[in-house]
Amino acid sequence: MKKYWAIGAALLMLLTACDKKEDKENSFSESVSAVTTETKSAEETTASTEKKSEETSTTAAEKTEVTTETATEEFTMPEDIPAFEEELDEKVLEAAQLFFDKACEVEQKFSLGTPYSIDASEYITNEYDWQYYLVTEQGINSIDDVKAEFREVFSEDYDDDIDELFKQKDGRVYSLNGNRGTNIFYVDSEVVEITGRDEGEIRFKVLDKYDETEYGGEAYTEEQEFIIVKENDGKWKVSKFKLPY
Repeated sequence: MKKYWAIGAALLMLLTACDKKEDKENSFSESVSAVTTETKSAEETTASTEKKSEETSTTAAEKTEVTTETATEEFTMPEDIPAFEEELDEKVLEAAQLFFDKACEVEQKFSLGTPYSIDASEYITNEYDWQYYLVTEQGINSIDDVKAEFREVFSEDYDDDIDELFKQKDGRVYSLNGNRGTNIFYVDSEVVEITGRDEGEIRFKVLDKYDETEYGGEAYTEEQEFIIVKENDGKWKVSKFKLPY
């Protein structure tokens, strides 16, 4: 729980630092504008200000995009969650939503296509003549490497289908790279309730939301059970989950 609160504190410090940086940048911009006003005509000053505003807006957008990508790539599961303190249920639900969103991201990467770079010109086949393409991703040299990455999010008892999606031959890894469509009616998913908890396990109700109104249908929700468990290494992992799209 201390680490979980530490993550929250770190986020708060990051937001505060961003606010201070923005204030400093605004102060600098105002000072430059004051000096420029004394040396340029009103028309030149307006043009300069508009240009600077556009550049600042573009830079902010680029920084936001980079920050978002970094946050996703560096996501790590909290190692401690207050499983038995009901007054902290809101925090538990927030953590569960992070778990669920990350589970969607990882499951999609592995089951819709492949998460790795491949060489489509070199492949092997299985008994059904499915083609598995050579994985060229650095650091992926065995099925165990693939499973280790998947298990950063999912528990050991989660059915991963890794042995069906990947094959290993002569010290090389091959990926099925199977593609399928997604549910175009899917909107989002929300972890709405803690339905049960035991030592080392917390169960949740998730509402998967869909909307078919643009195609003459209606909006609706489907429920699924979402479970996280604490494994022997002390880390929480996703144990039960269904990709909603």
